[in-house]
Amino acid sequence: MTTAAAERFAALPLRDRKRARLRVGLWQAVRERVEHTAFADIPVRELAAAAEVSEPTFFAHFGSKTELLAYHICMWRIGTVLAADGAPDGVEFIRRFFDETARSIVAGPRMWFEITAEVARGGGICAVLDISVAERLLVFDDPRALDVALTPQAELFRQHLGPSPDSEAAVTGLLAGFYGVPLALGADRLGGLAEAYRTLVDRYAA
Repeated sequence: MTTAAAERFAALPLRDRKRARLRVGLWQAVRERVEHTAFADIPVRELAAAAEVSEPTFFAHFGSKTELLAYHICMWRIGTVLAADGAPDGVEFIRRFFDETARSIVAGPRMWFEITAEVARGGGICAVLDISVAERLLVFDDPRALDVALTPQAELFRQHLGPSPDSEAAVTGLLAGFYGVPLALGADRLGGLAEAYRTLVDRYAA
């Protein structure tokens, strides 16, 4: 960790640091496994064993295995907003947001296809979870992560598009493309995702 982040992390209560390491460890375990095993086929006991905890301890931190997908979305959103930090408000922020999302999907495509499937099933995985100070410092190694609000995606787009007669249609188009473009490309053509996302943003947010 950087000096600034390490000092902030070390100053936190031991209980908070242990909790953060455990939750992040479970998240990292599912991220590693989901790229070669279907999410439904990953047993909780395997994730718990990877983090060296019991199954009851797993459920003390996550209400279900599916909640780890919601946790991933929250972590992705913090990281994406950090990556777009410094962009002016408006369309440029949205462009950087989609650029970073493309990078994230290419780095872990199976996770994102699982998330898309769960969203389609109405799994409620886009809920905003409480990501602690310790978890943010541990994962992002950057005190700026403490200030990132976990704004729902539609609202984030609205903020940067600004009010206009067509803004709601643009939000809908961006959300549809966010999930739909990777599915349309498929796992074999994700190398073109960043360019396809830029075309999407130019269509709805230019």
